[in-house]
Parts: sequence; C-alpha cells; structure tokens
Amino acid sequence: MPTILGELAGVEAKSRRYMDLHVLTKIALSLFLSLSLPFAREPHQALALVLISALTCTAAGVPLSALKKYLAVIVSMSASIVLAFSLFTYIPGKVLYEVTLWRLQAEKGVFEWKIAITDASLRYSTAFILRIFAMILSATLLLASVTDRDLVWGLFSLRMPFGVCVATSLFFRGIHLFVSDFHTIREAMMARGVDFERISLARRFMLYANALIPLLSLMITRSYEVSLALESRGISPGSRSASGYYTYKMRRGDYAVTAAGVGLMHAFAAWGWLT
Repeated sequence: MPTILGELAGVEAKSRRYMDLHVLTKIALSLFLSLSLPFAREPHQALALVLISALTCTAAGVPLSALKKYLAVIVSMSASIVLAFSLFTYIPGKVLYEVTLWRLQAEKGVFEWKIAITDASLRYSTAFILRIFAMILSATLLLASVTDRDLVWGLFSLRMPFGVCVATSLFFRGIHLFVSDFHTIREAMMARGVDFERISLARRFMLYANALIPLLSLMITRSYEVSLALESRGISPGSRSASGYYTYKMRRGDYAVTAAGVGLMHAFAAWGWLT
C-alpha cells in the first residue's frame, strides 16, 4: 500500500527496516524533531537540526532529490521572509545597509520608512528559514513512511475518537483526489493547445484560477458521496470500531528510536537554554 506522500508526489521511504517500525514510533520521531524547532533560535542550532533531519530522511531511504521540484517555492518563500524582516521589521543591531524609502514631515515630528538590514535581522531570518527547512524535512519523513491506514490505526492506538481517525484519513485521501483531478484538468487544457511552458505567468495564473471552478464542484460532489457512504455504513463522529483487525506491537527498535527522539529534543532544549 503506497504511503501518503507516495500517492501525492511518488516519494516513499525505501528502507525496509524503517518501514517496519511501529507507526507510533514514526509519528513520535517526526513529532520530536518538530518540537526541537522552538529551541533552535540561532542559525548554527537550526542548521544542526536541518542536518539531523536530512540524515534521518537519508537513513529512512527518503529520496531528497524529489524535493528539487519544489526548490523554487522554497527559495521564493525564503526571499519573502528576508524581505519581511528588512521592510517591515527593525531589529536592533549593527547596521549593514540602510536607505530611506519615504519621509513625511508632520507637525508632531518626522515619519520615516526605512530599509535597515542589521546583523541581528540577518541572523534571525537565517534561523527562521533553516527552521522551515527542518520542518519540511520532518513532515516529509512522516508522510513518506506512513500510509493512511497506518495513520488511522496509529491515532486509534492513542485512544483518539474513531471519527477523528476516519476524518484524518479522508483528509489525506481528499488531497490525493484533489491533486489527481488537477492533473486531469491540466492535461485537458494541454490537449486543447495550451502550452504552459510558453505562456506568461499572469496567463498561467488565470488558467489555474479558472480551473478552481471544476475542482471545487468535484470536491463538493465527492464530499457528498463520501458522506453518503459513511452514513450507509453507520459511521458517525461518535462511532466505535473493533480494534482487533490490525495489531501493532512495539519492539526494541521502536523503543530505541523513540528514546533517540526524546534525547534529541532534550539536547536541543538544553542547548537553547544554555545559549
């Protein structure tokens, strides 16, 4: 059965030993990596967390080369963060570059809008961008190693309501259907002569905006069909389900990986507290 990210982007963990781990172990490892993010406030701390997340993905057999497709999105997002820190936020520190964009003389004083790049703003923006990279890698590690069935029964093992587990599974399944419908509509546009490689960015944006109309109608139709299917099977938010169909047993490797995740989070907490 393909993983959640395998259905969406064709990215799956290839390490059999990691895939054989308990689903709660996989969830816990990604959770502890994410919980370490608030403690990585400095660039070198955030960089260390990025390297650890990347090494964990590599050990799990997750092909990081697949993230190259989304490199442009990540770079543009990083540039937006740097611009936000430079244009709208002034962080005291050693001024590296400063220019006045707008100056307004009023009766009660002078209002100035400046771009001031300081060493502190560069440090904070770098740490913020690296934490986003670490968050993306931890999410990739989780979604590339669990199936929707694993996620449902993993949440059910945590005594979550059965309706919440089913809703979580339907959420990821709905994302897969949405992406599949989008590719179908895009191929239909290409069959009618639309060349997405040559048209302008504004024209491409308008075509994608127009594609939202059939996508939303398909989403509403599928939601109605799913609700009818759940109602016909007697599944409601307060429903209960037998838990004897699938059994997940914790083994030594699961305890070792979970302990390593806990130790990593405590190590970053101590590192952040000391600095």
